[in-house]
Amino acid sequence: MTHFYSFGGLLVRSSIVLPSLVPAEAADGGWAGDLDLRVEVGMPVEHDVVSYEWRNGYRMRIGEKDGRWLIRSRFDGSFLIDRDGRVMTLVVDAMPPDPAAIEVLLRRVLTRVPMLQGAIAVHAASLMQDGGGMLLVGQSGAGKSTLCAALTVQSGWQILGDDTALLWTPAKPMLGAGAKTVCLWPESRDGLALSSDDSVPLASATGKGRSPVAASDPPPLVPLRALVFLDRRAEVSEPRLERLDVAEAMTLIVPQIIHFNPSGTSVQERIHAVLGLRDVIQNRPAWRLVYPSDYAALPNVEALLRPLLTDDGCATAVVS
Repeated sequence: MTHFYSFGGLLVRSSIVLPSLVPAEAADGGWAGDLDLRVEVGMPVEHDVVSYEWRNGYRMRIGEKDGRWLIRSRFDGSFLIDRDGRVMTLVVDAMPPDPAAIEVLLRRVLTRVPMLQGAIAVHAASLMQDGGGMLLVGQSGAGKSTLCAALTVQSGWQILGDDTALLWTPAKPMLGAGAKTVCLWPESRDGLALSSDDSVPLASATGKGRSPVAASDPPPLVPLRALVFLDRRAEVSEPRLERLDVAEAMTLIVPQIIHFNPSGTSVQERIHAVLGLRDVIQNRPAWRLVYPSDYAALPNVEALLRPLLTDDGCATAVVS
């Protein structure tokens, strides 16, 4: 059976069910999508050459095999990707694929494929409300996933992604929708009073759990209205917004760029990402959100953020 999904701005055709992705319909007249995901049973595929290895979490390794990209992790699953990002073959030991292999696919591999087709990837959460999208940017521990979950569960926002944001057409930036899940630390889940019944521990053994989000399906692409850089502080009593100029915003966002191949061999990829983000920030306002660590303050945060979604993020906001 063939399944169709929308992911990161791409129309995906898959031979297996991909949980938490937004269902889509095939184009009239046959397949006219962006990514064909095929799954085969076979022995693990060995790299001809390894370009880069991530030491933590999934311990992924990226390199090449017979002219194609090859990504593997410490779990089952060899991901062979055509250079243009149009076809990906997942080779597994047995069917159905192990849940850990699907987790790696959805959280780390599939998020990279749109880069091969021109998307810019940033380590950020992304959401939409009132027809507009917002980036929540910050280092690990800044509260991206927690705030993303609070806005979605408590205030009716729609999640586009809680870890990787995919941006298209920088002059008129659009956000690609990803999986409808959010990954939270146990203390964040408890602080938001979310049930642990549906939370599934991540195979990466970080301690986080993946929870589904009950929300309507977002469109494949959402217009970006504003960028918000998170600055979570225990000593702050009330949240506030501070407008950032282009230089400040670029200094904060460039370290959050995600590269398809971090080995440094693709100069063009880095130039494309930096110049594209400069265009994004020149065309959309950027803000610093200084906000308390206290979960009870999150409704006040939502009241600050919502006005940024109107008039391309240029609406008057209450700024301290």
